[in-house]
Amino acid sequence: MKKHKQEDVSDWMEEARELAKAERELQIDKWVIISIEYRKKGGERIVLHRYDLPKDLHEKYGWVIRWRKARCQCLYPRESIELYHSYYDKRTGMNTGFNSCLSKLAASKARITIAKKREQEYLCFQKQNNLFFDENTDEDLIKFREKLKKKEENYNLLYQSIRHAAQRHISGQKNKESALP
Repeated sequence: MKKHKQEDVSDWMEEARELAKAERELQIDKWVIISIEYRKKGGERIVLHRYDLPKDLHEKYGWVIRWRKARCQCLYPRESIELYHSYYDKRTGMNTGFNSCLSKLAASKARITIAKKREQEYLCFQKQNNLFFDENTDEDLIKFREKLKKKEENYNLLYQSIRHAAQRHISGQKNKESALP
C-alpha cells in the first residue's frame, strides 16, 4: 500500500496538517517557561527574569525576550547571560518537546488518520479497477489492517497513561490552591 518513491511536499504538508489537527483534538495547550540567567563561579544559578507564556505569544513577541536578554548582558557585562526554554502543556503540566509523550501521542494520532485515509483510497481504487477484488482475502490489506490495529492499540495505551497523568496534575493543582491562605 505504501508507495516506494521519493516523498513530495504534499505528503509532508498533509502530515503537518494532521498533526496540528490532532493537537487541537487532544486539547494540547502549549506554553513555554523562559528563564534569563547566569551562573556564578561556584555553579550557583542566578535567575534574572522568568516568564511563563503561551507559545504563540512567545513566537509573536520573541523580540521582547531577546531585548531583555541584551539588557541583562549590558547590566552584567562580565557574566555569560543565557536564555533557557522549557515547553509544556498547561492543562497536563507535561513536557511538549521533541520525543515527549504528548508529541508522540499527537504524531501517532496523525499517522493513524493518514493511514485510514490511505486505506479508503486503496479500497475505492481496487473496487473501481479490480473486478476480482475481495477485501477479506487481499493480503496487503489484511497486513495493513493488522498494523493499523496495533498502532491504534498503542495509541490508546499512551492516551490512557497521559490521561491519568493529567488527572494527577489537575488534582495536584487543586490541592496547592486549597492550601493557600
